[in-house]
Amino acid sequence: MKHSDGGDRIAADAALYALGALTTDEAKAFEAHLTSGCIECANEVEPARLVVEALGMAGPEIDPPAGVRARLLSQLAPPPATADSDLEDFVTVRAGEGQWQQLFEGVSVKRLFVDEERNTVTSLFRVSPGAGFPPHTHDGFEQCLILEGDFHLNGEAFGAGDFTCALTGSAHDRSYSENGALLLIVAGMGYQMSHQPAA
Repeated sequence: MKHSDGGDRIAADAALYALGALTTDEAKAFEAHLTSGCIECANEVEPARLVVEALGMAGPEIDPPAGVRARLLSQLAPPPATADSDLEDFVTVRAGEGQWQQLFEGVSVKRLFVDEERNTVTSLFRVSPGAGFPPHTHDGFEQCLILEGDFHLNGEAFGAGDFTCALTGSAHDRSYSENGALLLIVAGMGYQMSHQPAA
C-alpha cells in the first residue's frame, strides 16, 4: 500500500483502521501493508487506537432501562426443548423393543431404523449356534459389525468388534456362527440377497 498523497493519507488510513471503518478488503490490505514493515503507518496506528479507546470511555455512565438484561439473555438463550422436538430429533429402540422375525432357520432379524434420505436400513441379526445364511450374491452393499459371538464368512472368522462390508455384486459362501452371534447390518433399502443354487 503506497500513499501517494503523503502523511495525511497515512493518518487517515490509520484512523479508519483503528475505528474499524475500513472494508474487509481494505483492512486486510492495510494489515498486509503493516506486516511489510511500514514504520510510518505503524507509528500512526497506535495513537489512533488510543484515541478510539479514550472516546469509548468519554461518555457518561448510564444505567440501562429495567428489564434490558433479562430481554437480552432471553434472546441469546436457545429455546427450551419440548417433548415433541425430542421425539422428532431422536429414534430410540430399547433392547427389549422391536419385533424379531425369523429369516432362516436359526436366524432372526429386527429392523432398527429406515433412513429414507440415504436409502438404507439398519437391522440386528441374531444367529443361533450352528445356524447361518445360505450362499448368496448381493444386489446391494451390506455393512456388517459383529457385536457378539463369532461369525464366519468366506473362510474368515470374525469376532466381536470386527467389521466387514460386502459391495454390490459380491458373493458369500455359506456364512454361519459356531457359538451364536449378534450382528448389526446396514444395507441399502430394498436390498435383497440373491440365493445361489446349492452346489
